[in-house]
Amino acid sequence: MKSYRLTRLRSLLLALLAVFAFGVVAAAAAQAEETAPYWTVPKSEGSSETKRLREGETRFITAKTYNATTLTGLGVTVTCPTVELKEGVLLGSETREPGKDDAIVEFKGGCTQTGNGTSCTVVEPITTVPVKSELVENVEGAAAGKKLLTEFFPATGARFATVKFTGTCTVTSEIAVEGKVAAEVRTDPNAPPGIGEAVELPNRGKTATSWLLNFPGTPIKEVWLVTAGTGKAAKVGLAVGSEPLTFAGAVLVLLANSKRETREETWSPLP
Repeated sequence: MKSYRLTRLRSLLLALLAVFAFGVVAAAAAQAEETAPYWTVPKSEGSSETKRLREGETRFITAKTYNATTLTGLGVTVTCPTVELKEGVLLGSETREPGKDDAIVEFKGGCTQTGNGTSCTVVEPITTVPVKSELVENVEGAAAGKKLLTEFFPATGARFATVKFTGTCTVTSEIAVEGKVAAEVRTDPNAPPGIGEAVELPNRGKTATSWLLNFPGTPIKEVWLVTAGTGKAAKVGLAVGSEPLTFAGAVLVLLANSKRETREETWSPLP
């Protein structure tokens, strides 16, 4: 009888240990789930209440130049005073996926160049291929940081844009830009409180009519992307062939109607 009770006790203890172990594994799996940044938009036109932009839902956006953009590579620097969205639309996402967008960007307004000869001019507009973006975070110590970023990349292939020149050019007749580029998401310096701070997660429901995308002069080289609830570090960078390129500048992004006319509505690029 005593042996039977000991055997039964051992069985119960083993069962309890198994349940405990399963709970630990489940908890670890739950902790491994990561929340991806997403778009928050008005519930309806003119509404002050917001909601998550879900998979299959879209919103038009437009852009305003905040400062001139520059592309530097091969010893040539191209500067364009104006940037516009030829097309721009936010794409919704589900719980474990990041907010995205589709866009075609134009750089124009009297673009100039240095380093490619005094009789060489830039062909305008400089138009990107269809590009996509994803909301991502910075990388700190091989893990996700707190700063919100946006990563841009070609919808297909590696080519991002082609910068063409005309006239007598001493270095090149075109720069074939390839790769990915990331921007910091910042508050609009022109709007109250007028600081232009880097946006950090969690956002805790903050909204605004415009947000600043800043492409720093020292390029972002790595981002933290969450897909299917799992995050990983990913390299970003622009190049022409094996030669690195630097893109710098800043634009303001706002909601728009189908005619790309600005809508003064509050929204947010994060929870």
